[in-house]
Amino acid sequence: MKKEKRSSRGKNLTYVLLVLAVVFLLGSAVGSTRAALNYYSENYTAQIVVSQIGVQLNENGKLVSSRDYDKDEWVTTTNDSKSKEATYGKLLQNMIPKGEKLALNKVYEEKLTVKNSGDIDEYVRVRIYKYWMQNGKKVTTLSPELIDLKLVNEGQWVNYTEWLKKQGYEYEENGECTELYYKGILPAGKETIEFADGIRIDGSIALEAKAETKGNIITTVYKYDGAEFHVDVEVDAVQTHNAQDAIRSAWGIDAQALGIL
Repeated sequence: MKKEKRSSRGKNLTYVLLVLAVVFLLGSAVGSTRAALNYYSENYTAQIVVSQIGVQLNENGKLVSSRDYDKDEWVTTTNDSKSKEATYGKLLQNMIPKGEKLALNKVYEEKLTVKNSGDIDEYVRVRIYKYWMQNGKKVTTLSPELIDLKLVNEGQWVNYTEWLKKQGYEYEENGECTELYYKGILPAGKETIEFADGIRIDGSIALEAKAETKGNIITTVYKYDGAEFHVDVEVDAVQTHNAQDAIRSAWGIDAQALGIL
């Protein structure tokens, strides 16, 4: 049996010449998430124009965050209208209609796409992290699988974990991280097909409970009381020049074997 060992949050390789801008956002309540955008451009020859690379994460047809290198400086745009200096976009702001509370097992609209906001073509990867937080700490007793982000268009987006399984690899995973690779080149100015279209909190979370007895009083305490679910979305872009080597350097994969070239 072949084995593949990869960290769910692998470090960028030291020979990536230019790691451009990491943008994170973190919400603090149910319905709030974090988004991150990473940008890569490999300077293999003098002809590579790194000043034109850019990428953007969209949610339900609207911008969450974008970052582009233009005229020797980074230009960041987010959906945080409260701060002109914001480097963080915000997901799921309108997930729950006003006046309503989160309903378990209900599917909420969450259409996620990536747009090439630069002037050069690129390859795109998306990393999705799902986890629970409580009192400022990660909760390991609640499964990430209870956060059901509805992934779609598997013919266009390659799920790396599923691909490894089909190849016969043993993949060490905890359900927290999912890697998706977009098949083919994303041309400048174009947008990908959706990689997700909904989100649901599994109702079985209500079964995660224990009974506490004080005297003659028995109280049911749910593990998710006070917990926050988090979904981090991380987008990477790699330029198309020397694509096979560039992708191997930035992402550590064989792009041809994976079928994304």
